[in-house]
Amino acid sequence: MSVVDRVPERAPRPTATRWMDGARVLAIVAVVLIHLLAPVVEGRGVPVGSAGWWVANALDAGTRWCVPVFVMISGALALDPGRTARPREYFRRRAARIGIPLVVWTVLYLLFRAYVLGADLTPADAAADVAAGAPFLQLYFLYVLAGLVLATPFLKVVTRHATWRMSLGLAVVLLGLGVLDQVLAFAGGVGEANAATRFLPFAGYYVLGWCLRDVLVRGRALLLARVGLWTSLALTALAAGATGYGSLGRYAYDFLSPTVVVASTCAYLLLHRGLDRAPRRVGTALARSAPYAFGVFLVHGALVYGLRALTGPPDSLAEVLGTVLLLLPAHLLAATALTWVLLQVPYVRAALGEPARRPPRRAAPDAGSPGGSREG
Repeated sequence: MSVVDRVPERAPRPTATRWMDGARVLAIVAVVLIHLLAPVVEGRGVPVGSAGWWVANALDAGTRWCVPVFVMISGALALDPGRTARPREYFRRRAARIGIPLVVWTVLYLLFRAYVLGADLTPADAAADVAAGAPFLQLYFLYVLAGLVLATPFLKVVTRHATWRMSLGLAVVLLGLGVLDQVLAFAGGVGEANAATRFLPFAGYYVLGWCLRDVLVRGRALLLARVGLWTSLALTALAAGATGYGSLGRYAYDFLSPTVVVASTCAYLLLHRGLDRAPRRVGTALARSAPYAFGVFLVHGALVYGLRALTGPPDSLAEVLGTVLLLLPAHLLAATALTWVLLQVPYVRAALGEPARRPPRRAAPDAGSPGGSREG
């Protein structure tokens, strides 16, 4: 019997999705940490290869799973064939959830770059950055989500009518193409993502999130997931360090590098198991933070870069440790508080993907939306 024949035709039994709220919160925390440590890893502030650099490199490499896991969670919810909606209605809801934040924050961050950071940003430069789907630090992800939203009703035809084995095969093929795309870009210097294509390399993660949504690893599979996670994270950090964070190191950090693909898949499975078994108080705390996760993602770039413009990047091991132990919690608290304030203001709420006016009683968020784990 071939390996393919051993893959079941039927999907695993459905499991609860509550763990995804906690996983989303942890992924956002990891995103903020990556952006705080990015200048250190790039060799600004502390020398590459120093003790401070290795600490930052280990933490950065250890959290590269965050964006792929976020995409996988979105796919796990949006591609659920049990949730039905006409494409027109689906697109209307997503235009509010993703489209409005994409437009508003693209404009705000272009203005932030020009008037707060003092960037020499001409209208032509701004247009080029928007066309590239990368107007600021984290905003490329909104362009990824927008593309995946457009593809969702068509991918859902597969998850609704194909066997689980075929859906998993599609995920593997799409993910393999994404990995190949990054290899060709790295080795051959060809291809460049833009606003229209940024989602394509992540489509494999999106479908894989649905395929693995109800897989609860145990026994040998649990051991393999743990070994796969830690081995791939270690290889990512070593690849970055061995080359002095040269081109190979930057490639190893990419969300579609082989080590990050393995780490992200294993992290997704382990988060499911770990958060399913977490103490109730941990799950409750994470669930209460989940509605603010998307807002934290959107506003944290301004906080990180605004403070860095005043203080500069960490320039010693002590400052690297202080960034992790003190500055990270401070940024998370400030971003959460700012998100809470924005959510209280009618119409401003729409910039965070929420209804323009607060409903009388808070309804469950839509599946696949950045702030929710169920579909209406």
